[in-house]
Amino acid sequence: MNTIKWIWNYVYKSRKMILISIAVLGLQQWVQLMAQGSQKFFIDDILVNKNYDKLRWVLLYLTATSLVAYSLNWLGNYLTRVNQLNLHRLMGTSLMAVIQRKPVAEMQNQRTAKWVQYFTSDIQQVSDFVSRDLAKGFQQVAGTIFLIGVIAWASPMILILVLVFSALYIGLGRYYGPIMRSQTKEMQERRGDLLVKIEEGISSTREIIAYNRLEWEERNFRSTFQIYYDKVMQNGKLANSQLLLSNTVQWMGRLGVLIIGGYEVIQGNTTLGTFVIVYQYSNQLFQNFQNVFNFFMNMSGRLAFVDRVKGLFDQEETAEGTKNLNGSVRSIRFDQVSFAYSEEGRQVLNQLNMVLETGRKIAIVGTSGGGKSTIAQLLLRFFNPTQGCIRINGTVLSDIRMEQWMSRISVVFQEPFLLPDTIRNNLLLGRDHLSEADLIEACRIAQIHDFIDSLEDGYDTVIGERGYTLSGGQRQRIAIARAIINDPDILLLDEATSALDMETERIMQEELDRLRQGRTTIIIAHRLSTIRNADVIFVMDQGKLAEQGTHEELMVNGVIYRQLVVSMAEAS
Repeated sequence: MNTIKWIWNYVYKSRKMILISIAVLGLQQWVQLMAQGSQKFFIDDILVNKNYDKLRWVLLYLTATSLVAYSLNWLGNYLTRVNQLNLHRLMGTSLMAVIQRKPVAEMQNQRTAKWVQYFTSDIQQVSDFVSRDLAKGFQQVAGTIFLIGVIAWASPMILILVLVFSALYIGLGRYYGPIMRSQTKEMQERRGDLLVKIEEGISSTREIIAYNRLEWEERNFRSTFQIYYDKVMQNGKLANSQLLLSNTVQWMGRLGVLIIGGYEVIQGNTTLGTFVIVYQYSNQLFQNFQNVFNFFMNMSGRLAFVDRVKGLFDQEETAEGTKNLNGSVRSIRFDQVSFAYSEEGRQVLNQLNMVLETGRKIAIVGTSGGGKSTIAQLLLRFFNPTQGCIRINGTVLSDIRMEQWMSRISVVFQEPFLLPDTIRNNLLLGRDHLSEADLIEACRIAQIHDFIDSLEDGYDTVIGERGYTLSGGQRQRIAIARAIINDPDILLLDEATSALDMETERIMQEELDRLRQGRTTIIIAHRLSTIRNADVIFVMDQGKLAEQGTHEELMVNGVIYRQLVVSMAEAS
């Protein structure tokens, strides 16, 4: 029932067009059967009774009804296609929003191909089911009602025979339906696994070749494909067994209609034309019951896709928050914050207390695994603290509206993601209100404008998948320009300059310091030379705040920081 209610929310938005398509296809079925019924008059009145004057009227009736039937069929199929695309768009938009609200931990545990399958296969199947299968199902039901009425008027015995054999269809449907639904769902799960394997195989081509692991990769692919193949064949065998039984029942029913109808013609109880039409209508009724049977069989399979998509909607989402963030960000406080990436994992942060004063240049450094990047993940609300809380202006961060908080903060990761699009679109990300001057100024500060300007197409140059046509330093500088272009309240740099040479990094840091004067900049750094002039440096160790102060203060009073500086100097 919950599944029906969920899908109804989308059907309701397109209810008028769906109802019109159902009505048009139902009317088309009736008109087509009426056109087929003209054969009775042709046989009885014209061929048997030799009343040739009626020939033109029969032909006119047949032509008119056929043209109407063809027109209605075209219109019905067109409306069905429109409804299918509209439903696909509605559900695809909702699904993308749901995925983007998923907890980061869940996103990291799933392969990209799994999410892609929801859009390319599952939603397609659901929209087909609602817009096309349901409309065709109602069309078959309308035709079935018409045929039952005509056959009941012509020969109740034949109708009873057809109904008896049709009951077998219903029994077969009730038996095969749940099995088919379960197998279809499992088959799609294995298809998803295969897509994941294909994605991994393509993405890791360089490493596979470099390590000469082609045979190993081929064995893994064959194993995954074999599992999917077995499920497809299992599903196909079930469909074939159903088809064998249904065809046998249909053949026996048609034979019975032929015997009973022929006997009534011989006895003079019905005309030859009526018998021909009743026989054709009986075959059509068998076919309609077959179609209704297939409809219910397909509905069981399609409901498996609905269950899969709805299951994604039912999963946990990141809390959006309900409180407004009024005014500027005045304070950021970590209160007894503890965090672990899993219940069984170690504590990455352990009762961390830290106050980040806004309007200053703040650096966070420390030993490997000390929790530096985790602080960035928590500030971005990718994760929530296991214990304790982060407060913004005194309000718990998770209570603040997600959109309001994310509009105040920009981030640059060590490995930034770039779209296979133009450099301009990668910088703007749909922020069309930004001017060309804003774009160029941000790139000048990030020390990337001269490189972009030297390209043949400049800012309209299309870069490759994930920006792989650029060097690591160029990608980082584009990401920095993208982050500072709208002058955010908080700029978060998580190892954002690790791929830059020392001189470029120094110049860019000077430009950033000038631009960000009086603004909050949080730098998580491994290269300590970049944060010597920070207003305050926080030193993390074993998930706790071990030391804090300026560079000069920490060189005098600090222990861990001084060791880090010495180690860095020796390494260089």
